[in-house]
Amino acid sequence: MSRLLVFILLFNISFCSISQESENIIRETVRIPMRDGITLGAIMYRPAKEGKYPALLLRTPYDASKDDTNLEFNRKAAKNGYVVFLVDVRGRYTSEGEFEAYRNEKQDGYDVIEWIGKSAYCNGKVGTYGISYRGYVQWLAMSQNPPHLAAASPANTPITSHDFFYSGGAFSTAWLDWFMPSIFADKRKRANDTSGPWDSPTAREQWNNSDKRKWYYYRPLYDLPLLKRYGSEYYEWMKHPEKSPWWDFASVENDFSKIQAPAFLISGWYDAAYGPEGASRGYQKMKTEAATQEARDYTRLILGPWNHTWVTPAKTSFGEMSFGSSAGIDYDAELLSWFDTVLKGSKEEFSPVSIFVMGENKWRDEKEWPLSRAVPTSFFLHSNGNAAMSKSEGSLSNVIPANEKADSYFFDPANPYWDVSYLNSYPYDQRGNETRKDVLVYTTAPLEKDIEVTGEIITELFVSTTGRDTDFSVSISDVYPDGKSINVAGLDAGYLRLRYRNGYTKQELATPGQVYPITLRQLYTSNLFKKGHRIRIQITSSKAPHYDANPNTGTEIATETNLQTVENTIYHSKKYPSKIILPVIPRD
Repeated sequence: MSRLLVFILLFNISFCSISQESENIIRETVRIPMRDGITLGAIMYRPAKEGKYPALLLRTPYDASKDDTNLEFNRKAAKNGYVVFLVDVRGRYTSEGEFEAYRNEKQDGYDVIEWIGKSAYCNGKVGTYGISYRGYVQWLAMSQNPPHLAAASPANTPITSHDFFYSGGAFSTAWLDWFMPSIFADKRKRANDTSGPWDSPTAREQWNNSDKRKWYYYRPLYDLPLLKRYGSEYYEWMKHPEKSPWWDFASVENDFSKIQAPAFLISGWYDAAYGPEGASRGYQKMKTEAATQEARDYTRLILGPWNHTWVTPAKTSFGEMSFGSSAGIDYDAELLSWFDTVLKGSKEEFSPVSIFVMGENKWRDEKEWPLSRAVPTSFFLHSNGNAAMSKSEGSLSNVIPANEKADSYFFDPANPYWDVSYLNSYPYDQRGNETRKDVLVYTTAPLEKDIEVTGEIITELFVSTTGRDTDFSVSISDVYPDGKSINVAGLDAGYLRLRYRNGYTKQELATPGQVYPITLRQLYTSNLFKKGHRIRIQITSSKAPHYDANPNTGTEIATETNLQTVENTIYHSKKYPSKIILPVIPRD
């Protein structure tokens, strides 16, 4: 029997298990065929009234039945005149096949969207939604330009795979916190493996209560035993540290000219999983490269004071900061309104960009992103060469440095800087980390007036190391009059592995003692530094467990077992004017 005939037969018999949810909507279970003959399990909601409706699709690796229970959006949308599909991705829960993270999501996304677009209850227009993995699969499907895709809302996602797995060239060991609690349970169940819990919440609790640091610090990375059976893709990622065509299976950065559907993009200043980098770059590319005028005109961006968690109206505080009653939003209502505009042609108007300005704690609508009125303003590093030991010595100012002594510190990869908020990125007082001897601190004088910083912060440093390789990291804080040093962006951004200082496509090891110019990017914020406050940056050479600590040996990092302590130096002089460039918004 041909695959085409199998596909047609499956198409005709796939609706089953109908249950009356209420007098307004009906819930059904569905089997959706893929081009290679496997079927994906799904839950469908539709209005009880007969007819054809626009469809909305969520694809998840986390169990569609749990999203069905925990999320309200599917029922809200069905009651609002949409057919809604919650689909387990290939190899997960009710779906057939083998799961390999992101590997099959382009073609499966295309097949699911096209099947839905031609299904009995759909009017031919399909929109997609979801956060994190559920968001990234939308970009991957969009890159294939399925004809029935009319709108997408990839939330909290990157657009390029290499930067996702190797941000700044350093591998994210925090992937363990995805595999262990979220992926392994179902894989164990499929294999009839009773060595661990099958229930994802139980697996997550077991993992979170374990001694995880021994696994984050495990060497060599390539021999990590935890993922040998159920996370084999990790070892393939380890084999490909450079940016190359190998990563195309999970990248869309070169595919925007194919995308015809508009996108609703959202992220948070503290999203340590992806940060606002993916949403920002995705928005810019949609506005300049998308294939249709509709895609460019109806794409929307929201950036708020959140981390990677779901956005709700009641969520107004994170970590040690409260951002006021307006910080949370009714994301379901915003998203449905946007879908109504794009898929139903409603007359609702929306601002293309909405950002939350922290410090001022207010939302502001904009017509563009990044903001063209932002003035790149340089703050140069200064000290007498003792910023590692005396945390009050390092300063920032608009004055170009003269002949100042450089600052040095010793970086020991066996004792890396540890970010206590790595699992739930949030604003918190950084003074504990700033006391470390391998952290340099540079602070402005108390501000004489309010300064708004909105956009991407760029750091240009002149550095050297006694090793063949090392890492550099920068963070930015708002220092309050009482001394609190509150980070105003996620601590995963602003990172660079020195061997990739000239790009991620090839490695260039350092010559010990040679001074190199480097640029650290991907650090975004919108914060009003108020009069009397101070602006502070911290520079160090690790950020565990966001990234694997560099062994500093210059060898292949995935297979290295030896760790070498190096002395790293930051120069700030007339010849080597290290600086941070802030996008300052005029407010006069």
